[in-house]
This record gives sequence, structure tokens and C-alpha cells, in this order.
Amino acid sequence: MSQQVLSAANLQKYYGAKLILDGVTLNLNRGERAALVGENGVGKSTLARLLLGLEEADAGAVRLAPGARLGYLPQEARLPAAVTVADFIEESVGELNSIGKRLRALEGRMADGGDVTALLAEYGTLQEIFDARGGYTLESRRERIFAGLGLKHIAPERSLMSLSGGEKTRVGLAALLLGAPDLLILDEPTNHLDFAGLAWLEEYLRGYPQALLMITHDRRFINRVASKILDLSPVSHTLTAYPGNYDAYRAQKEARYQSEVEAYHAQTNRMKALRQTMKKEAHSPRKAKRASDGDKWIKFTGQQQAARTISKLTRAARQELQSLEAKRLANPRHVWHVEYPFAPLPLTSMEPLRLQAVGMAFGRRRLFTEVSAVLRKGQRVALVAPNGAGKTTLLRLILGELPPTAGAIAIMPGATVGYLDQTGDSLDEGATVLAALREIRNADDDQLLTLLHRCGLFRDAHLAGKTVADLSLGQRRKLGLARLIHRRANLLLLDEPTNHLDLMSLEALERALLAFPGAILAATHDRWFIEKVATAVWTLDESGLAFSTAAEYGRRHLP
Repeated sequence: MSQQVLSAANLQKYYGAKLILDGVTLNLNRGERAALVGENGVGKSTLARLLLGLEEADAGAVRLAPGARLGYLPQEARLPAAVTVADFIEESVGELNSIGKRLRALEGRMADGGDVTALLAEYGTLQEIFDARGGYTLESRRERIFAGLGLKHIAPERSLMSLSGGEKTRVGLAALLLGAPDLLILDEPTNHLDFAGLAWLEEYLRGYPQALLMITHDRRFINRVASKILDLSPVSHTLTAYPGNYDAYRAQKEARYQSEVEAYHAQTNRMKALRQTMKKEAHSPRKAKRASDGDKWIKFTGQQQAARTISKLTRAARQELQSLEAKRLANPRHVWHVEYPFAPLPLTSMEPLRLQAVGMAFGRRRLFTEVSAVLRKGQRVALVAPNGAGKTTLLRLILGELPPTAGAIAIMPGATVGYLDQTGDSLDEGATVLAALREIRNADDDQLLTLLHRCGLFRDAHLAGKTVADLSLGQRRKLGLARLIHRRANLLLLDEPTNHLDLMSLEALERALLAFPGAILAATHDRWFIEKVATAVWTLDESGLAFSTAAEYGRRHLP
């Protein structure tokens, strides 16, 4: 089978009159690990669906290597609810098990004295496929994958219906890894993994022998796994490939940007010089050199020669100017820049939040006890814990949405709390985007539209009339951030703030939070965020909180 697993040529896709993809071309080979990046809503998931054959392109073609198998993990796994975990996993490797059964049947027939030549030919072909797909290591890989993804606690007889959203996504990922498809497409695979699970998945995918396409905004993950970056442009709707990981991509993209700036200024300066030349020649005609003997014929001939010279210079300048104007470069500095313009109310308290021996249990299930801490003005605290340990619950206790089973929570006067939930579920699905902002504080349309634009939500003002239900997960996250800004909150409670944001928005958010003058408590599993933004880390478990600086935590715990 060819090394090339998939190729796409000149893909074009419209939704109504809106152009999404234009002339997109890419190739994926065995052993390549590509990260697909771009702004929210630019068309990454659309491109994935085209590659998977779930949608048809308006132009262009997608070609798979003969016999190549595709595997796809969407952001939110949609698994059949009525089956058990064991049955689901068995179905996912059913083809591999069928090959194994056929191999055993062929072995029996050869032992019984069948047509050995024909049987050996079929046996050799199937054995090569079985080995390439990991059939001989299936059971050991099953144990390794379930342990690595934190699924060993799930009994095989449990129904998929009984699993949490994160557990469903991890079971779906486990099934895909066991099947070892020729092209594995993962959409935000890191969202439901703790640090140990992230480290394990990175190591596993680094050795994945088939082709891999990841849609992810986890920069540490991209750095450790990707061998090339595919950047989808919101302006040209085309795809640009950059070799290497995220750090290499940023360096190459910055160099390309600087080159485009220089080319733009060079073209602008040349066009300006040509216009000046044409103006000068038009208003300052050259005079013929005066003949020494006053011969009128010589004078007339000189004037004609000067006129021809002027005409030739003007014509050349005009032609070059027309050519440059036909190929006029866009100003790279006029691209859309996202920023989060936090302007919080003054925070008068130096210790806006106090937790005193807070405990929480749901019936007999105890999440944590004796949680005591003080959040100080100027701190940016990352709240970390394994999945299910109670990070979101602790944030909801601070908000007053749940009463603690023990202890007390004090929010100081002058603290204006802003909460960013993990999935945008707190937003009214039926409200328009503008109404969702006016729910926080009334303002005129122009002010609200400006805020939405700066937060990276909409290039076109009419899109602000959409309802919340029409928004993607990334757009909901940006709307949530716009609401925090509009509230002028000075105490931020953020639940996985970097989930679902594109890379440009991530970097803009981090710049804004680094300059935030209030206090921040962020439940997060984003290692880049912890390293670059957090000043301290609170680690939550059943017995309470452990405290460390971000630098100390990174040295001890971040892979």
C-alpha cells in the first residue's frame, strides 16, 4: 500500500453564498502527524468532514489510498447509549477479530492437508494486514490504552449511557486507537484528559505508525506530537503547510509576516515613486540643449528628442504602475486582531476571596474536605485536580450556586465576580448575542458590536443577531469572555478558559489575563496556561488543597 494515505486537491466549499474553503490542497502520508489550526469558525471541522466523506465539496477531489480506513473522534463523542463498554470495544475491533478467526481457520485447513499453495497465499496476505493493524498485540494494547486514558475503573459491563461526557470521549478514543485506522482524525482530543492522560496520549501518538490529523489548540500537545502544521486562513480560505511543531510554526509564520510587511512597503514606496516621476515629467518638461549657432532646425530636432524621452519615461512609469496596481498587496497589518479589553472595577480588598474548611459531598460521595485558602489581589491561581475531583463544584460553591456541606466561603465587599463556565450552558439558548450582553449591562448597539468584534466573535455586524443556540463552542466561549468584560468583573472564576479557543484568541486572552489587575481563579488542565499565566497552583483532592508556585508545580508535575 502506498505511503500516501490521503490527498485532497483544490477543495472548494460554500455554505449558501459564504465561501468557506477555496483551493485547499493537502497530502497526508503514513507516519505524518499534522495539526490543523485556524480561527474558530474558519472551516477546520468542515474540512475534516470533507476528508471523511461526510460532506461533499463544491469543487475539487479527495482521494484515499486503496483499502485505507478512517477513524474520527469528534469534540463531543456520540456513542450508542444502549450498549456496554465491552460490546462497543468489541465492535470497534470486529474486523480485526474476524481476520484473526480467518487466520486460525486457515491454519486448521493447512494442518488437515488442504491446498497449501492457495491457503498460504491468502494466509500471508491476511497475516500482513493483521500484524500491521496490531492484531497480535490487541490484548496488551487494550490494557495499555485503558490504563493510559484513565479508564481502568470502568467495568466492561457498564452501559455507555451511564458514563460521563468525558468518559464517553475517552472510551471513543480508546476504541479508535485499538482499531489503528490508516488515517486518524482527532477533534480536540485533549479536552477531557488530566496531566497523566495527556502525557500518555502524547507518547502513544508520537509512535503512531499511520497518518494522524489533529484539530487542537493545546500548544504543548502540538509541540510534542505534530510533525507539521496546516494553517487554514480566514482571509484567503486556503491552507498553508509549515514543517515542524508549534514553536517552528510560530517562528516561520512570524518570518513570513515580516516578509509580507517588507514586500507591502516596498511595493507602496515604488508606486509612490512612479507617481512622483509621472507628475514631475508632466509638469517639468525637459528643454532641448541650445544650439551654439542658433540654428532653428537643430533646436526643433532637440525639442522633439526631449519630448520623445519624456513620453517614453512617462509611458514606462504608467505601465509599471498599472502592473503594480493590478497586483496590489494587502497591508498585512490590517488583519483582524483579537483582544480582550478587560477594564474591571477597582478591587479595594487585598484578599477578595476566603475559603474556610470548606467541604462538599453528594450523599455518600465525598468530594473534598477542609478546603481552606485565601485568594489575593494580583494572584492568578490555577486550580488543578484529576477529572471528577470537584474543580467545577468548588467554583459553583464560591458562586453560591451550591451550599457547602461544611465550612464557609467569604467574598469581600467590592469584589465583582465574573464566572466563565466550561461549555456555555449558563447562556440562554434562545437569546440573541446582543441580548446576552444586555443581560449583564445595557448599552447601545455600536458599543456592544465593537466589544464583540474585539473579542473575535464576528467580522460582520449582522451576525450578532444570531441566537446563542446558533453558536459553536468556541463562539460561546468568546461570548462568555465578552460578558465578563462587560460586567467589569474584578474577581474572575474561570472553568477551563482555554478550551475551544483558537490559537490567536488563546494568545490574546493570555496577554489580557497577564495584565489583569484583579484576582483570578482558573480551573484548568492547560499546561501552557499554567506555565505562562499562573502565579500559583492550588491542587485539589479529598483532603483539601496543596499550594505551590507555578514554577514549582511545573518542575514537579508537568511532563
